[in-house]
Amino acid sequence: MRNDLIRAILNCGVDDLSILDDSGADMFKIVEQMRFEGLELTLNRIMAEIFKEGIFRMDEAVKAEKKRLETEEYEGTLTEAGFEQLEAIRRYNLSPQNDFTYYVNCLNTHLSCDSSKKEIYEEMFEQEMQNLMDYTGFDIEG
Repeated sequence: MRNDLIRAILNCGVDDLSILDDSGADMFKIVEQMRFEGLELTLNRIMAEIFKEGIFRMDEAVKAEKKRLETEEYEGTLTEAGFEQLEAIRRYNLSPQNDFTYYVNCLNTHLSCDSSKKEIYEEMFEQEMQNLMDYTGFDIEG
């Protein structure tokens, strides 16, 4: 009976619920925010919100690193490695909000990164990429 209720509320099958198993997101916060915003509580919508938050966090990390490097550049304290990193951020126009996409359809759900930029993210933002995967519960395709 419990499973039927959850499936009815989230508009999904029993196997579909497994896409939440590996997510590190705080489901109470996600659902609370969705209710506050008046969003429909379905499994697909919950996953979309998780992906949006994860990508937002990645975007904030990239912006913070770019700002830090630009400050060092302005102050004349930028190292050679920092220069190369800043140059790559600029050259590839790294923007997680544009470079990461997701598709949500129960068990067919996935998270992707622009294939021409994925290697750059993996090299420069290894921990942030891991955090994104841990938060969403999905490997990043690309």
